[in-house]
Amino acid sequence: MYNDLYCKVFVDTDMDYDTDMDYEKLFALLINFINGKKEAVNYIITEWCDISVQKNKEYNVEQYLLDSTDFLYWKYYLDIEPHNIEESQYIENIANLLSYLRRCCKNVIIACDFEDEVNNMM
Repeated sequence: MYNDLYCKVFVDTDMDYDTDMDYEKLFALLINFINGKKEAVNYIITEWCDISVQKNKEYNVEQYLLDSTDFLYWKYYLDIEPHNIEESQYIENIANLLSYLRRCCKNVIIACDFEDEVNNMM
């Protein structure tokens, strides 16, 4: 159905001015939720996908304070690539991951060919 199952997930961890989830905590949350294995400093492998957890080089605190809804300037993003898995199961797993992240983080935005389908599942 989709030609490309890669997706990028932008994550806003700034909860308020006093609290912010750091990179290590975000990484640990992801590993625990998806039952993943740390493969490298910023890489998680699961049975169904590979996730690269990145610090966003575009993050800019001044820009964030001006408009915290502009996800291009959030601190972190995830690059997610599927393994050999049925498309429908992969999309469901992505929807579950986003639902979890939305409970733990301030904001989460997905960018991919199937983002409407994922968002409609939640």
